[in-house]
Amino acid sequence: MKNLISFFDRSKGKWISQRTTYELSNKNMSSVQSQMTMKIGNSLSGSIILASLNWGDIYRQVAHYAKNHSRSEYDNKFNLQFGNQLNNHKLLTLCIVTDPSLISFKTRYGSTTIDETYWFATNNLRLSTSIVKRFNTCVAVSFCSEIKV
Repeated sequence: MKNLISFFDRSKGKWISQRTTYELSNKNMSSVQSQMTMKIGNSLSGSIILASLNWGDIYRQVAHYAKNHSRSEYDNKFNLQFGNQLNNHKLLTLCIVTDPSLISFKTRYGSTTIDETYWFATNNLRLSTSIVKRFNTCVAVSFCSEIKV
């Protein structure tokens, strides 16, 4: 849990994000730049709000629910819950933290799986990759660089 909290603590602040996505089916590539603010949340009953993220009008919250935590021989795996303001859907995500600079998420809903990896190149530069699969077939990939401002 220490590495997980450390990663989100290191991520707090304002960031400028540049994401490039490639869709395999139509060979379409798109890029978008956005600004993001990340805050560390407060504890609620039975949960720890690890982070609150704002991208313009989009708001997401990342929470760790102690009662949902699967005990295993590895202390680097956690079940996290992602929620957003647009709907009441909460996605359960497997999170793997190998050190304070690297975090991976695996989210499944229906036939879609999203594998995301985030890491710090420096204290002010964070990078990420995402792979989107449907029925275990890759349909899109993306690369993102984020600079702390």
